[in-house]
Amino acid sequence: MDMVNQRKKNMGRQKIEIKKVEKDSNKLVTFSKRRQGLFRKASELCVLCDVHAAIIVFSPGDKLYCFGQPDTNVVLNSYIKGTTEFEDSKSAENSPTCKDYNRQYEEAQKMLETEKKKLEDVQNLAKIFNKGDWWNDSIDDMSSDQLEQFMVSIYELRRKLVERADELVMKQSVMP
Repeated sequence: MDMVNQRKKNMGRQKIEIKKVEKDSNKLVTFSKRRQGLFRKASELCVLCDVHAAIIVFSPGDKLYCFGQPDTNVVLNSYIKGTTEFEDSKSAENSPTCKDYNRQYEEAQKMLETEKKKLEDVQNLAKIFNKGDWWNDSIDDMSSDQLEQFMVSIYELRRKLVERADELVMKQSVMP
């Protein structure tokens, strides 16, 4: 009996207060664990009650997670059509999956980041070019994108100079 009394008592599972998680790293961990539990419970509900369900969730890291029984798209299409009839699983197999959407989303994110980087480079070049003698700056430290933009700017400058020179020549020839 003494061994039972001597055993260390721990707190066990504690009820937590439901409130917004402030720390970003804690948000990600909490989301991951709770998402798994949510999807598990939804799956159990579908099996126990023979129901169809779909859950779509965006993580704090802006990733898409889907659960669907029999399939997310089948349930959503049925909802949109306003029917309780579900497509057969063969047509659901041909429809895009959540993984496909995640892959497309990640590719779009990468393209967006690339475009943001290009915009930043152009803005940096614009700052340089707004100085009075940008054409005299060294090109040794420029990236390939910056060199391309520099070359475009040089050609644009050349075009404007030729235009202006033509205007001046026309004015000279018109004047007596």
